[in-house]
Amino acid sequence: MERELAEKIGFPRVEIPLDGPGRPSVVATDARQIDRVLGTAPATRSLRRRLKRDLAAAQARWDAEAVAVGLTSAMEREAAADRRVDELLRTASRTPARSIPGVIAKLAIATEWSELEPDADGYPWDFIRGVLADLTALTAKEA
Repeated sequence: MERELAEKIGFPRVEIPLDGPGRPSVVATDARQIDRVLGTAPATRSLRRRLKRDLAAAQARWDAEAVAVGLTSAMEREAAADRRVDELLRTASRTPARSIPGVIAKLAIATEWSELEPDADGYPWDFIRGVLADLTALTAKEA
């Protein structure tokens, strides 16, 4: 949805023109960036005000279109789902295992979830995956 909206109206941003021949413009996505690039000198006040108004209008258009196409509600549902997952993971991590299959289940939850996390490679996850495989194999032999 977001990609389609961006293709339709573009992300809310303004181009800040820079002085000097051949100098490229700078893109700002929030008002602070405009002030950082142009400074706060009185000579840039009217340009800063215009750029901030243009940026606010672009943001308002984005927000209205996001509501219209359902992006806003989808993002709210996604955030609620993320909170629910975090709650379930905390509960699973705090619930004591009462058996070896329970330990295996907890390790499986941790390792499966870690695969979705960008920084979850290597130590200790490789080691934990190995322990999970060992426990699973040992309990399968006993069954």
